[in-house]
Amino acid sequence: MMSYPVKWTKQQVLRDIVQNFYDDAGFHGFGKKFRKEYAPDARGGKLTLSISSKGFNYEWLLHMGASTKQEEPGKFAGFFGEGFKMASLCAMRDYNWTIKMRSRDWALEVCVLNTEIDGKILKQLAYNIEDGLNDSPETVLTIEHASKEDAALLDDIVATFYFPENPLIGKRIFENEDSAIYERSEALKPKHFPSSYTVGGDGIIFIGFQARGSFVRSLVLCNHRFRTPDRERNDIYLGTILEMMIDLVDLIDVKASCYLLEQLDKYWYDYPDKKENVDSWYSLIRKLIRKIAFYERHSSVRDDFVKRNPNLVVCERPTNMSMRNKKTQALAWKKLHLPDSRLVQDSFGLLGYKTIVDLCEEAGGFNKTRTADNKERELIKILEAAAKEILHGFFINYPVCLIIENESSVYNGTANIFKNKQKTYNNHGYQVRYTYMHIEIKKTLLTKHSFTKAFSTYCHELCHCFGGDASVAFSRALTDVIELTMANRERLQRFNNLWIEWFEAQN
Repeated sequence: MMSYPVKWTKQQVLRDIVQNFYDDAGFHGFGKKFRKEYAPDARGGKLTLSISSKGFNYEWLLHMGASTKQEEPGKFAGFFGEGFKMASLCAMRDYNWTIKMRSRDWALEVCVLNTEIDGKILKQLAYNIEDGLNDSPETVLTIEHASKEDAALLDDIVATFYFPENPLIGKRIFENEDSAIYERSEALKPKHFPSSYTVGGDGIIFIGFQARGSFVRSLVLCNHRFRTPDRERNDIYLGTILEMMIDLVDLIDVKASCYLLEQLDKYWYDYPDKKENVDSWYSLIRKLIRKIAFYERHSSVRDDFVKRNPNLVVCERPTNMSMRNKKTQALAWKKLHLPDSRLVQDSFGLLGYKTIVDLCEEAGGFNKTRTADNKERELIKILEAAAKEILHGFFINYPVCLIIENESSVYNGTANIFKNKQKTYNNHGYQVRYTYMHIEIKKTLLTKHSFTKAFSTYCHELCHCFGGDASVAFSRALTDVIELTMANRERLQRFNNLWIEWFEAQN
């Protein structure tokens, strides 16, 4: 019925009209066979779309849901069997366009027919059909009352279909019947070209032979067999793009997978923020890596990738506190010893890359601790006594202090803590959130002229009872400790002298 509650833009109407010509020619032939022209006239102008074609039976245009394209799903841009009907309805009712069509031995004009239902006269979309004409070598569709702007919009619509001659498509990277990867050409996208929600970029995503969104890299990615349930074929979100690309990996070869992986280097260290995260690049990167690692284990593709990217280091997501602490130490070690390396997700381990934890372990970067000997315990007693006097009441507990034996350790000190179940406060109003298991201090700080460095490290680790390195409470507590220490310089100097005297007494 003409009152059917559907509202298509001119862009949608023209897209579905062009789609029928596109599916007739196929993506290989569309650029060569399809023709369009515009002739202005007194009624506004006429658009003519034509294609050399064997044509089809007009009865496919009569029934809602009827389409020859449903016989081979994934091979055509159309599928639902309603595009021409909906386009004709909106074209006539909303835009005053007159649509005529000619194919085989028939011609039709879209018109309106009055229909009586339950005593009411209703307007119905109809076709005025001529049959038994001479066979036409072409399928031709005309749109009357079209403007120059409509003709320009048609040009833009044609560019939203995938075909090798499309001016938006550049150098070919890979192509088969179901998929393709190209570089983008230097041609600018039309003003109203489909874009992706939350995903900008000059690239183009083709789904089912039609442009559906933009892409972060200057690539043209095509997955012809992929379909979305959205019959309006609106612009798509990142989650749909990633779903399409994960499916695309099954369709392309290993070299194209490697090319795509390197184009997506921005996301090599992407991990999902939560268990179910459709916007995470993690699964796509993982699938590309697995294809390179397992499908071409003995080929040059994998080896060449590693040669081009020698400085990658795997950083796994910790699953417990012990792993988290190791990761923190390893990252600090990397900053000092591997500043030019780049962190990547765990899947890169399949290509032979080592983890940051393993590299740190091999280099002796983790703390190797032991209990303090008698001499070291005497020095730790001086540090404890200085903290108690200078920072009176700031720390409630003074834990056992272990010695970091290895000089290659990246840390001068660490604190091993666990959450405090009871609310306790020091005399400065800070909540003591953690209880110490022990703290650790580097052996190299327990030397004759290292008191101030040893004391600052010792106090730093004691401050972790208030919070972690990144917490506001820890930062504020450490600031107060510094101020209290500066206000008690004479006392600090006395303990420094005591420290030096202890060493001299040993000799």
